[in-house]
This record gives sequence, C-alpha cells and structure tokens, in this order.
Amino acid sequence: MQPRTSYLDLLRAAALARVLLYHATGWLWLSLLVPAMGVMFGVAGALLAASLDRYGTRAVARRMRRLLVPFWAFGATVLVLVVVAGRVTGTPSGFGFGDVFWWLLPLRVPSAGGMSWGWAFTVGLWYVSTYLWLTLLSPLLLPLYRRWPWPVLAAATALPVCTYLAGVTQFYFVVSYLPCWLLGFAYHDGLLRRVPARLYHGLVLVLATVGGTWVLLAATTGTPSELNHIPAGSTIWSVAWVAALLRLAPRSSGALRSSGAARPARGGGLLRLVNARALTVYLWHIPASAAITALLMPWLSFDSVAHVGLRLVGMVLLTVVAALAVGWIEDFAARRRPRLLRVGAPAVPQSTRRGGAGVPRRRAATDGLVEPVPITGPMSQVGPGSSVGPVSSAAPGESGG
Repeated sequence: MQPRTSYLDLLRAAALARVLLYHATGWLWLSLLVPAMGVMFGVAGALLAASLDRYGTRAVARRMRRLLVPFWAFGATVLVLVVVAGRVTGTPSGFGFGDVFWWLLPLRVPSAGGMSWGWAFTVGLWYVSTYLWLTLLSPLLLPLYRRWPWPVLAAATALPVCTYLAGVTQFYFVVSYLPCWLLGFAYHDGLLRRVPARLYHGLVLVLATVGGTWVLLAATTGTPSELNHIPAGSTIWSVAWVAALLRLAPRSSGALRSSGAARPARGGGLLRLVNARALTVYLWHIPASAAITALLMPWLSFDSVAHVGLRLVGMVLLTVVAALAVGWIEDFAARRRPRLLRVGAPAVPQSTRRGGAGVPRRRAATDGLVEPVPITGPMSQVGPGSSVGPVSSAAPGESGG
C-alpha cells in the first residue's frame, strides 16, 4: 500500500479498536480522551475527496453502494428478528411499513420497533446516517472548500458552537463532525503540510486547550455518558486530534521502485483485512456486546473485572463470527471477488491495469494503491437506556462512540 493510504487505514483500525474497547469496558475516560469518531470522519473525508477527484460525482454512488448494501443486509436481519420475535412472544413489534423506507435510505436513524432489545441494533446507526449525509453533500462541499479553504474550515468549526449557544439541535451530528470531514479534504489536498510547523502546532494547541477544557468542565460539572454528549466541546476536541494526527502522516515518496510496484507496508495485510470488514465490525459489535452482557449478568456483577474481561472476549469472538458470516457482502458491494479472509494484496482497478508508458500490464504504476473500503468506526454507547433519534433531529443526549 502507498504510505499515506496505509496510514489512513492504520488510523481507522486504531479508532475502531478504541470503540470496541470502550463499548466492552464502559470506561468513560476512554471516550472523553480519545475522540475516535472524529478520526473516523477525518479519514472518510480524505478518502472521499480522493474518490471525487478520480471519479467525479460518480464517487457518491460508489460510496453509497459500499455503505448501503451491507447496511441493507444488516437491516434485513433486524427486521426478520423483530417480526419473528413478535409472533413468537405475541408482543406487537411496533414496526410499521413506513419504517422500511429509513432502512432503505437511512437519512435518519431507522426504527427496530418496540422490542426491548431493539436498541442494540439501532443505537449506533446515527453514524451511518451522518456518513450518508456528508457523502451526499460532498460534491458541493469540496468545491466550496477549495474556493475558500480556511474560511470554510473556520466556519465549520464555529458552527457547532453557534448552534449550541442558539439551542439548535437539528442535524446535530452532521454539524458536529463536518469540520473533521473537511480536515480530511485538507489532508488530501496537502493544505495541512503547507502551514508552517510552528503556526500549525500553535493552532492545534489552542484548539486542544479550548476543547479539552470544555470537555473536562462538562465531565466534572455534569454527567455526560460519553464525548458525544458534550456539544461543541466534543467538536473542538475532535478537530484538535484530527488535525494533529493528519499532520503526522508520512510524506509520500511520490515514486515507486523501478520494478513498478511499491514495497508492501509492514502489517499491510492485517490493515487491509480490518478495513475491508470495518463496516461489518461496526454494525455487529454492539449487538454482540449486548448479547454477551445478557448472558453474563445473572452470574457476574456488571462492573467486575471478570465480567469486563469476558464481555470483551465474547464481543470480539461474536463480532469475528459475524465478519466471517456476512463480511463478504462488503466485497460484493465494492465489486471485489468475495473472500472469507482478505489478507492478500487488493486487486488492481480496471482503469489502471494498462499502466503508464513503460509499465508492464500486470505491474501498473498504481498497483496495490486501491483505496480501502470507506467506513468507519466508532459509534454509540451500549445500554438499554440509550435513546436514538433521526439525524435531522438528533440531540446532544444521544449515544455515540
């Protein structure tokens, strides 16, 4: 893999690991300290900017296909479970045919009916809705950003603060993570590298100080259950992290070896595997955690070391089973040959197989540089009391990662 692409894969994999650890342990400090959601949106923004430059507006359809096809499979499973459970128990499912639309096009968080366990399947879906909105808006956002890069970044960072002070909660998550998405654009365009190091580090320090103080005060004076419950402060803190991490990305050498192929990055196979199944892991790990918790609760105290350890191990094992069972759908959505374990080098896209002048057909200059699957990561807190609403009316009290 290309060093910069490999670095984005590494960031996404690390953020996803943080999410799994947080949802298994419930450690509040982990959610507040490491804003994994912001990192995931920053990575997604960078990858989408690259796709828009390469494919134009067709990139939106490509991203939607990669997002929605696995999501539809997940949704079909949820709907079958709800209907079957309702008939077996004789309990009304509370699910209407109108809800099917939001499972087909999740511009808002879809419903899983009135089942007591339905929250486990929908509490994290705000990320899918937010990702979809930002993807649809990107053909407009990218040229706007390129016309006025710094004013747009500044306005996007200030927008969550303004909406918070005004008491506006519409499109809460879209507004909150828009700056991280735009920082991904800036990373792709090389804008972050053009800022003098001393100035850049100073700006990041200011953002980290303001955001960190805001988060700390909110955590000590209130009862936030996670970072997403701190409006505006969570955005500033996330922007500081994303800006710092994207600046640390290794510089691309811009040249490949004379053989026409880049040297494989160490651990690249594992990164490709995790990123090729990132959406499956994201969708299924919360239901897995809820299932393991329900099994352990009669025997162990929720906060005991044994419960936390077994919950983490059980959640990982069940998530791996889900990835093995349905992860191939991500390959199908990306128009790759479905594989049980994608540990080999990714296939060369059709548009690059001819190669450039003097580059053999099977060793094109872009061999192995296929952009990874666009997803994501972190999501919402696991708990029966978590509330979920549509992205268009999402409130700060909703759950996140």
